[in-house]
Amino acid sequence: MHRPAQVELLKRLLRYVESKTTALADMPWQNDTSVYVDPGHLAREEQILFRQYPLLMGFASDWPAPGSFRTDDYAGVPILVMRGRDDKLRAFLNVCRHRGAKVAQGCGKARALSCPYHAWTYDLSGKVIGIPDERCFPKVREQRPSLAELPLCEKHGLVWVVPTRATDGATDFDIDPWLSGLGPELASFGFKSWVYHGRRVIPEIMNWKILVDTFHEGYHIGFLHRKSLSSILYGNVADFEAFGLNHRLTFPRKKLERLKAEPEDTWDLMWNTTLIYSLFPNTILMVQGDHVELARIFPSEGRVDRAVMDLALYVPRAPSTPEEQMHWDKNMQLVLDVVTGEDFPAGRTIQLGLTSGAQTHTVFGRNEPAMIHYHRSMQAALRH
Repeated sequence: MHRPAQVELLKRLLRYVESKTTALADMPWQNDTSVYVDPGHLAREEQILFRQYPLLMGFASDWPAPGSFRTDDYAGVPILVMRGRDDKLRAFLNVCRHRGAKVAQGCGKARALSCPYHAWTYDLSGKVIGIPDERCFPKVREQRPSLAELPLCEKHGLVWVVPTRATDGATDFDIDPWLSGLGPELASFGFKSWVYHGRRVIPEIMNWKILVDTFHEGYHIGFLHRKSLSSILYGNVADFEAFGLNHRLTFPRKKLERLKAEPEDTWDLMWNTTLIYSLFPNTILMVQGDHVELARIFPSEGRVDRAVMDLALYVPRAPSTPEEQMHWDKNMQLVLDVVTGEDFPAGRTIQLGLTSGAQTHTVFGRNEPAMIHYHRSMQAALRH
């Protein structure tokens, strides 16, 4: 974000705090409870949102060198992302072209990948380089020369994959049209040089969108988080800006008012706010003062009341002392304490409430514009 835009955003937040208001939607909005409890609706979400839309896989630094690979099954298909000897990052269906077994598990670094079933082997570009007793498979290498490649975009220090093969065979795409103007702002953080610090995989017993909703409003901060976050963040105060289907929600920290006594050229956005980027359909990028938390949220087990959150912490540079290591570990624990200790227990009760028949719709207030925007975006995406 350019410096003038940062200053203007901080000024808006100061005005909200002083006037005891927040960014407001035009009207309250109702959302049908079926979107959280109907299996048919979930099936449509899985088919459209998690097969046809670009999904953020991680920071580019997760694949730092040729041979770096990572597998991912969350979207409902097995995905393998791997950096080739030419330094190009590629995505494949993690499916051996012989009998369909996975050719890689977890993450790591490899010179080549070999299927554990019959040892068909692939190089770092996905090309078949070895078929044991190949005389029994005449012309198969010509017909199936490589792993099935998926469209991938590495840009702004981040990596996206579309989990379905392109009908035209394309293996690259540009994420910027999907970001609707948000790309330069993401690029300004220099995420390409940030490094991975830690990850937690958290299964939950509620609809995946309830997990996403957790991050889309500050109305609950002063109540649900009164013992944890209310001393750090203002409750029910946030700035909201939409970028197509995506949005940015900015929460002011309690120390924000100190800026009024400081020259504007010293104002710092990241240290006085928490920036929440919602990258449609399922990703939350939380930019804090000195680190970033990435939450990737998916439906699970084909059930409306099962979900999983893959939460990762990224830092500007790898820790070089035990004190730095402890600092980042404490930041990870803080977000876990708040989200899994406070937000998600409440979310489980919401799931039960939505299935009870007590109401046909939930209501989002004018002070919840990000919630309204996200679920309207969801409706628009699922109509196509």
